[in-house]
Amino acid sequence: MAEDDFIYWNDILEDYRNGRSENKKCPFCYEGDVIFSKRDRVTRAACLKCGHFIEGRFSDDDVADA
Repeated sequence: MAEDDFIYWNDILEDYRNGRSENKKCPFCYEGDVIFSKRDRVTRAACLKCGHFIEGRFSDDDVADA
């Protein structure tokens, strides 16, 4: 992922942090649905259509133990 990609994901990640993770569209292709998955404290947001994704510790719970 390029550093600039974070800018595109920012609104979706902010919604995720605020509990609004449903009905999100990809900020790259604008067509694919974004799904969220979590493994340990790492959250992944990925587009089902084009495959763009971002992963990291995005929620307060994820970074609380860091």
